[in-house]
Amino acid sequence: MIGEPNISVSTPEPVVGATSTQSVQIVLVNDGHLRKGKQATFEEEVQRAKNVRVELQDDDLDAPIEVKSGTQSIGSIADGQQVPLDFRVEVGDVDPGTYEIPAVVEYTHTGSVSFGPLDDTERTTRSQEVVRDVTIVVEDEPQFTVTRIRGDSIVAGDNGEVQYAIQNTGTSTATDTEATFKTNTEGTFFGQATGPSQSTARSIGSLEPREEEVVSVQMGAEENTDPGTYPIPVTVEFENRNGITETADTARTNFTVQRDRSFEVNNVRLTDFRVDEPEAKLRATLTNEGPAPVQDMVVRIGAQDRLPLSVTSGEAAVGDLDVGDSTEVSFTVNIPEEAEPGSISVPLMLEYENDAGDVLQPTTPLRQRVVIGEERDRFRVLRTNATVSPGGDGELTTTIEYTGNETVTNANIKLFTNDPLSSSDDGAYLGTVEPGETVTATFRVSASDTALTKEYTSAVELRYDEPDGDTRFTGSLTIGVPVSTEESSGLPLIPGIAIGALALIGGAIIVYRRQN
Repeated sequence: MIGEPNISVSTPEPVVGATSTQSVQIVLVNDGHLRKGKQATFEEEVQRAKNVRVELQDDDLDAPIEVKSGTQSIGSIADGQQVPLDFRVEVGDVDPGTYEIPAVVEYTHTGSVSFGPLDDTERTTRSQEVVRDVTIVVEDEPQFTVTRIRGDSIVAGDNGEVQYAIQNTGTSTATDTEATFKTNTEGTFFGQATGPSQSTARSIGSLEPREEEVVSVQMGAEENTDPGTYPIPVTVEFENRNGITETADTARTNFTVQRDRSFEVNNVRLTDFRVDEPEAKLRATLTNEGPAPVQDMVVRIGAQDRLPLSVTSGEAAVGDLDVGDSTEVSFTVNIPEEAEPGSISVPLMLEYENDAGDVLQPTTPLRQRVVIGEERDRFRVLRTNATVSPGGDGELTTTIEYTGNETVTNANIKLFTNDPLSSSDDGAYLGTVEPGETVTATFRVSASDTALTKEYTSAVELRYDEPDGDTRFTGSLTIGVPVSTEESSGLPLIPGIAIGALALIGGAIIVYRRQN
């Protein structure tokens, strides 16, 4: 039995576009031949091509046509069998016409089979190489490529303009051309976030061969979109020379999403941030970590109805902030006396404009943890001195330190005593007090003749005006007033008539000293 395969090659869809890379499908068909003998057992064997390898060769082509796929192996092809193969072919700037690409087909097959009733079956194997032409046709029609202008990208949580260059890479003019861009990537859109769309069209008009038109497309990405480069299929419709609307092969381009803008809050400073403070301050440094600048930025304290304080100045106008730049923000809050000391989370909401002037409001706030301190008077007693004995009176001097951060005015102090102590001179005017300053007030106190020689509890309270004009009061600041048997350097107790006479002479004695 003698036979052999007969491999032919055809191209079902030979049309390709100029200046494009396309997939060209070829079909291999085996129409085997029997040369001698007839034995059904061996007919299929001698006509089967085995270890088939196919390669398209472009070395001798007199045109800018390059095969991008290498040699393909397909096993075996039986008689009458068809096998399709796809090759990537890059077609350059060529004239319309028909081009032949050599296809080299290599295979092995059983050349002959010798057999007989008394003899062993013997086979011979042959290797074969045939060359077949693959036909491609470059039509005289428009073809298009769409290329993103380098550097254009979108920041997650933002939108902006992306430019694309649309070029007619075909061989004839396209008129009434329109390009439709689409995105299938979740979280990306055309237009603005308030009215997003999954597609947008741009009218281009007429494009001559090799002519290019740049179009601008507004695109956006949601805040949670992962950074990366995503595909954009572009469909181009045009009118051919006969006025018939056609659709070119889908062009593919892309766009890049950068990470969302990032801002950092650090160097947080708190002033009077404690219970029962009407003007507690929160100051911090805000830094734009990129990847894009912002304009007309405003920072606000958010969720104010859920905070244990009331915001009196909760907005800071930042203005423009380039990548890497920092600015100071400051807020004033009123922390009521019923607030609980402890840690709270203050959300800072951002609002800014992008380069196109669109107002953006990220949904995720910058949360800053701060601690509300326990209530504390702004004045504290440093020391108290007294010279009073049972049945006598004397001077009581109290030295007070102002621990506040702003100058106060019209400060007054008042002394409160209990039996067996009393005071006929229980107030003093302190005037203006600077931060960190200490002041001393002197009072006249008396002890009844039933007083014991020990220390009695008394208190002082202060009233003062803050810089904004509000009047505030301290709580009761406890002091100890000692009564001793030592001779008082003050005036002794005398009858009421004599006291009246003294009042007529000189009135009450008030001594006030200031210490810085």
